Amino acid sequence: MAQYYFLDKNNTQQGPVEESQLTVNGVTASTMVWCAGMADWKPAGEVPELAYIFRPQTAGYAQPSTGYYTPQQPSAPMTNIAPPNNLVWAILSTVLCCLPLGVVSIIYASQVDSEWNRGNANEAYRKSRLARNWAIASACSGLVISTIYIICIFIGAFAEAI
Repeated sequence: MAQYYFLDKNNTQQGPVEESQLTVNGVTASTMVWCAGMADWKPAGEVPELAYIFRPQTAGYAQPSTGYYTPQQPSAPMTNIAPPNNLVWAILSTVLCCLPLGVVSIIYASQVDSEWNRGNANEAYRKSRLARNWAIASACSGLVISTIYIICIFIGAFAEAI
């Protein structure tokens, strides 16, 4: 691994430092660096061997200095707060409203915490939203079915009266 020299904020030469330790020592893309084999000092972001360090990281693959690809974790929501599992709403909507839709909500709600504990924040948030949406669908369908049932009772009562 190459040894680099760099100019600190006071334009004082520092180093040698291995490339893996450059950012730890405060080197940014605009910091001037030099190593054996280079004709002149260059900003670190313009040195081809160092460009990967200063390139913005996105979900997908990044190329480390060793020359092989290492998969990166997908970007997660910028929070350390676990999503709500909505299990109470799922159970209530199952018991009080619509059994089939509520069961789907319970299944998703039961998966939220395990996904969070595995470190899959995106999946945990997705399953939390699905559990909530299925609970809402269960509650709405329960209200619609109850309304139709009540209307049928009133129609039957008026039909007997006539």
